[in-house]
Order: sequence, then structure tokens, then C-alpha cells
Amino acid sequence: MNRSVKIVSGIVIAIAIVTAGAAYAGKRFHGDHAEHADYAVGFIGKKLNLDETQMQALDALKDQVLVAKETMHGQMENTKDNAQSLIEADTFDQAKALDMVTSKTATVNAVAPELVVALGNFLDSLDSEQKAEIVEFMNSRHGKRGRWGH
Repeated sequence: MNRSVKIVSGIVIAIAIVTAGAAYAGKRFHGDHAEHADYAVGFIGKKLNLDETQMQALDALKDQVLVAKETMHGQMENTKDNAQSLIEADTFDQAKALDMVTSKTATVNAVAPELVVALGNFLDSLDSEQKAEIVEFMNSRHGKRGRWGH
């Protein structure tokens, strides 16, 4: 498995862990990502019965996910406008499209190392029962789309 696949997989797992609590949290916070993430951390901490060290590792992971989310979100509006201009053009500008992909990849590569370290620290702090509970949750969500499984 090459490095970029590992990095992307790590990011996906990190976001899945932090948003696992959000899946149960519902729509309490209406766009306040930091408050929603704090709620998710509390929920996950209670669900997995985390000790203080594990909570600190989860909180650090939450902070890194929020940084990554904010960084990616900052590019989103520009990406949307650029994609729309590519679609509306008479001919598809492949160079511009590739530049957009390269830019997004560079952003992922920039935030990935800290995110992977935070994820590793959190996962390494868990015992086998806690890891099994995370895997069970992930397996129970496998194949479901959206909030209501559509």
C-alpha cells in the first residue's frame, strides 16, 4: 500500500471516529462545528469509558480534525466556483481541472501528518475492548448511506 493511500485512509478513519459521536448527536448545534465536535468527544468518551489520558488523545484528534475540516472548507467555495466554470466552458480545460485536483491533494498532504499522528496516539491509547467497540460501530454503519440509510 503506498503512502498516499495510507494517509487518506488515516484521515478517513480519524474523521469517522470523531463523527461517530456526531452520528448519534443529531442536529443540536446547527453549523457550530467546534461545539458539535466537543459534544461528540464527550459522547465517545462516555460510550467507550475513556480515562483522562485517552480523553486528552481524543481531544487532540478532535482539534486536528477541526483544523483539517476548516482548511478543506476554506477551499470548497473556490473549488465549487472553478468547477462550475469548467462545466460551463465550451471546452473542458483539463490543465485547470488537474491543477484543482493537485491543489486539493496538496492541502490533504499538508494536514495529513498531524491528523495521522493524533489518530495514532488516540488509537494506541485504547485497549482491545474499546477498539473492538469502534470496529463494531463501523461495521454496523457499513453500507448505510446518509442519516436514514438511503
